[in-house]
Amino acid sequence: MVRRLGFFALAFGSGFAVLTIEIAGARLIAPVFGLSVVPWTAVIGTILAALAVGSHLGGRLADAGRIPLSRVLVVASLTGVLPIIGTGFPWFARETFGFIPGAVISALVLFAPPVLCLGAVVPYLVQADTDDLGSVGRRAGDISAAATAGSILGSFVTGFVLLPLMPLPTLIGMTAAALMLMALASSRMLGGEHHNGQVAAAVVGFPILGVLFSGVPPDTLHTEQTLHTAVSVTERPWADGRVVRELWQNGGSSSAEYVESGAPAHVYATSSMAMVGTRIDRVERALVLGGAALSLPVALQEARPDMEIDVVEIDPAVTELAERYFAFGERNRPGIRIHHDDARVFLRSDQTRYDLVYLDVFDHLLTVPWTMVTEEALSEMRVRTDPEGVFMANILSPLEGDGTAFLTRFRATLEAVFPASRIYMTDPSTDPRATQNLIVVGAESEEAFASLDQSWNVARTPAFGEPITDDWAPVEFLQARVFMEGLRWR
Repeated sequence: MVRRLGFFALAFGSGFAVLTIEIAGARLIAPVFGLSVVPWTAVIGTILAALAVGSHLGGRLADAGRIPLSRVLVVASLTGVLPIIGTGFPWFARETFGFIPGAVISALVLFAPPVLCLGAVVPYLVQADTDDLGSVGRRAGDISAAATAGSILGSFVTGFVLLPLMPLPTLIGMTAAALMLMALASSRMLGGEHHNGQVAAAVVGFPILGVLFSGVPPDTLHTEQTLHTAVSVTERPWADGRVVRELWQNGGSSSAEYVESGAPAHVYATSSMAMVGTRIDRVERALVLGGAALSLPVALQEARPDMEIDVVEIDPAVTELAERYFAFGERNRPGIRIHHDDARVFLRSDQTRYDLVYLDVFDHLLTVPWTMVTEEALSEMRVRTDPEGVFMANILSPLEGDGTAFLTRFRATLEAVFPASRIYMTDPSTDPRATQNLIVVGAESEEAFASLDQSWNVARTPAFGEPITDDWAPVEFLQARVFMEGLRWR
C-alpha cells in the first residue's frame, strides 16, 4: 500500500509540474509575444504534443526495461532549467521565424523537453503498479487520475499563489529542483542509480540559478508578477536626454512620465490631451478604460481640476505602483476614482454618462484585448457617452500594408456603432507602413470633428470586412499581421 501511495505521489507531482511549466512558460514569453490567444495556443499545443510523444515513448521504454524512470526524471530536471538560461531565445525566435512560428518554436525549445520526459511518468508507473492483466485498466485509471489531480492543483496553485509569490526564474528553478527530488524517490521505489550528490547539487543549485537570473537591471525600480500581468517600473533617459519613468506590462510600455514634471511622455497621451484640449470646457465627466500608471487621468485633471474622472483598471497591484512611483501618488486626487474591475463588467453595471470615454487597454506591446473592441463592447461605450461627447481610443497600427488588418476591421466595427468617426495621426511624418500611435474617435455627429479636422491629420485608411463581434473576434490573428509583415516604428 505504501508503495502504491508512492506511485500516486510521483504521478501527482508530474502532473503538477506540467501545469507549472505551462503557466509559467506562457508568462515567460509574454514580454515577447503577449498573453493573447497566439502564444497561449503555441504553449498549450506544444505541451499537449510533448505529453503525447512522452507517453508514447515512455510506454516503450518502460517495456524495454533498460532505462529506469529515475533517469528520465533527471533529464526532465536538467532540461527544466532551459527557460532560465534561454530567456533571450524568444526574441531570437520572433526575429528569425516571425510572430506565430516564433511563439511555437520558443515553446518547443524551452518547454517541450521537460514535459516530454514528464509524459513518460504515467506509463512507467502503470507498468510498475500492474500485477496482472485483470487489473491493468483499474491501475492505469488510478495512476492517470493522480496525474490529472496534480495538474488541476498545479494550475490553481501556480496561477493564484506561486506566480505572485516569486519571480518566474525562481519558480522554474524550484520546479526543476523538485523534479530531481522525484528522480531520487523514483530510484528508491523502482530501482535505478542513486546519485545523492547530483540530487543535492540540483536541489540547491537550481533555485539559486533561478534567483541569480531574477536579478533586476540597474534602471529597473520595481518588478513583479501579478495575477494579471508581468509588470515593472523603469527610469532611464530617452533620446532627447530627458529622464522618463515607465510602467511596463507584459513587455509593453503602458505609461511614461517625465520625472522632472510628471507630464505624460508617450506621444499618444500628449496628442490625446491636445485633442481633448480643443473641447476641454465641455468635458465635465470622463471615463478612462485602462488606468496603468494613471498618467492620462492625471493630465486630464491638471487641464481641468474640477473634472470628475472614473478610471477602470483591472489590476490593483498596478494602481499601487502608480501611487508609489508616478505623479498620481504625489498628492491626494479626490476627483479621480479608481474602479478595480473588468471594463466590460463595469460598463454593464454603471449607468453614468460621460463627456469623454477613452479606451486605452493593451495586453502586450500592440495587442488590444478582443473583448474591448467588439461591436457589443463599443455599443456599451456609446451608451455611456453623452450625445454631445466623444469616444476616443489609442490604437497602434501601420496605415498601409498587411499590418492594417486589425485597423480596417476595427474601423468597420466603429462605423457600425458610431454615426461619425475619424482616425487621427499623432505624427504625420511617420512612414505609413511603420507602426504608430493612432487616435480613433467616434461621435454622434460630424460637428464633433470641426476643430479636430483643422488641427490634426486624418488617416484615410478605409474600413474593410465585417464588424468584430463577441461571437467572431479574430483580434489576435489580425494584430499578428503587424509582426508577420515586420514590426518597425519609423
